[in-house]
Amino acid sequence: MYSRLISVLFYMFFTCVILNPQVDGTTLYFYIVIPFLDPDFSRFLASTARRWVGPLLIAVLVSALTSPSVAVRVLSIGICIGYLMYTTVRRISYLHPWMVINIVFATVQFAMYYVDRDFSYLLGPTNLSQMIWGDNATMTYTNFYEVFFFTRVSGFSREAGFFSSLLAVSLILHLFSDAPNKKLIGLYLFGLFISFSKSSMVLFLFAAVYPFRDKLRLLHPLLIMSAYYAAMSVISVYLASNNFFGSDTFGHRLAGYAFMFDARLEDIVKGTSAAEIMAHYKYLPYIRLIQEDMAQGALFGGLPATIAELGLFGALVVLAVIAFTASDGFVMMIFLFISATVSVTTVTSFIPLAYLICYWPRFAAYSANRLETAAQFQPLPQYCKT
Repeated sequence: MYSRLISVLFYMFFTCVILNPQVDGTTLYFYIVIPFLDPDFSRFLASTARRWVGPLLIAVLVSALTSPSVAVRVLSIGICIGYLMYTTVRRISYLHPWMVINIVFATVQFAMYYVDRDFSYLLGPTNLSQMIWGDNATMTYTNFYEVFFFTRVSGFSREAGFFSSLLAVSLILHLFSDAPNKKLIGLYLFGLFISFSKSSMVLFLFAAVYPFRDKLRLLHPLLIMSAYYAAMSVISVYLASNNFFGSDTFGHRLAGYAFMFDARLEDIVKGTSAAEIMAHYKYLPYIRLIQEDMAQGALFGGLPATIAELGLFGALVVLAVIAFTASDGFVMMIFLFISATVSVTTVTSFIPLAYLICYWPRFAAYSANRLETAAQFQPLPQYCKT
């Protein structure tokens, strides 16, 4: 019962990000420390340490050489992945119940937008976070505006795009279970409809590659990552030559790939920051296009963000750790789709869930071998049985 209570608290703060405060520009994610309130989780980590401690230690140490902030984020993501696996194998995961709560609240936001628009904004993440934390409210954006004649809402997430990403990755996880629930799938699809974002496109990409899953599983994740980076670079260079057709959304997501060709070699090797990019590269039209994001300290989305933060050597090591620990090429592809809008070291909930997808097949097989010595664990769902 105690472990279940801790799990409920974890998933509450994990899915309702606005409940976490921000101090001096840094969000304090309570769900990073909550897992250690459960002694069984610590024992779970100790019993599985030989499987994960090496790669995690390499990623943390290499990150710390260039950016202690990234090192902390990598460690935080590792804790999240461990607890997500622990609660799933113990059958005490409350991800989907809390996502249902988020969707229900988002439905209220959606309905109130057409009944009393001002009140719907009061239910938005910015006002709610400020009500709870005042000056320590986490960074949010109540971007309730109409897309295709329907508003987009955010639930308890920072903003609609993050909520959409969280819904998409949670739905994909549910589709990997033994017996996906049709009502829950329908509820997720409704949530994606009322939070419509370009991030929602990950489901269409998932559907596009799903028929080729068996062939993709035969390919090494590093090959998938390299091919993905090459393809995104070609697309980005073309779009950058047209200033991303004036779309700052596409500019933020893809400009990093083009920037790797325009940046000075020393900036790629040692890494750079948003402030330095604004100081030295504002002559590039696509940098001016995304200058508002840059002014807030936001770097690019996707894999180039890691290169910009850590420099070439550190980024190659961290990305190699991800590629060589991923289960297969298919889940690597899904991971890249999900993380395309942010850095792979982002701690916000949908990225740890993307890592869970990336590692799940291998962990499921490993867990099956441990069952006879760990009676409290139950068999895991079959990987991608649907």
